[in-house]
Amino acid sequence: MKIGRYRRGFSIILVPPGGGRPRSFNFGRRQILLVVIAACLLLGLLIVSLTALGRMGRFSAAIARLKRENTKLMQEKQKLTLLEGELGRLREVEGKLATLLGTQKKNIDPKTGLSQAGMLNQGFVQQRIAFGSTPSLWPVPGEISQAFSAEPNGHKGIDIAVQRETPVKAAGGGMVDFAGEDEVFGNMIIVNHGSGISTLYGHNARLIVSRGESVRKGQTIAYSGNSGNSSAPHLHFEVSRNGRQVDQLSYLKEH
Repeated sequence: MKIGRYRRGFSIILVPPGGGRPRSFNFGRRQILLVVIAACLLLGLLIVSLTALGRMGRFSAAIARLKRENTKLMQEKQKLTLLEGELGRLREVEGKLATLLGTQKKNIDPKTGLSQAGMLNQGFVQQRIAFGSTPSLWPVPGEISQAFSAEPNGHKGIDIAVQRETPVKAAGGGMVDFAGEDEVFGNMIIVNHGSGISTLYGHNARLIVSRGESVRKGQTIAYSGNSGNSSAPHLHFEVSRNGRQVDQLSYLKEH
């Protein structure tokens, strides 16, 4: 193959190795210019495409971050809605108590800053909160297959034999401190009930609440199973006070 130049462009001459008839191809300057322009356009299109892909990747990451932030905001909004509802009910109760006692809100106790009805209402609210958050409800119906032991190396919870996929209820109201996988207890949930009290629910098949979520007493938080270090379907349940496991039966009073 030979490449030669003539006045209006370039020519390529192909000479067969066996001495056959050579063939030549002529390319004018206009054709070469068109090829160069087309190559530049393709290169520009490639650069634009790569730039657009990079921007789309950053845009997708920003959308994912906004979705996570939106989820957190929705959880906070849900908590705020619950608090507003509770505040409205407390105001209603205070109004009823004030009517029953024949007192007016202007009669304020100088020491507490509360009306007589408000003081009674505060005590009522504290008892209601304590009752709602105390883990007194049995999380699942069933027989105890292994009891609590206070010995140093004893069993620190109770095992309740249940069928797989039995709804697991929150023993009391509170905040989910942990919802995930544990090497021993498998799919596990820990609920913080306040005042140093927490409950643990282990060996679940699946969890339906997340960390940071508020739960009510009796709300379904998981479904029982056989995950983790377990030989048969059951629920491992613990009650801890100030970080130390205590006898669960001293709390469980409701079925």
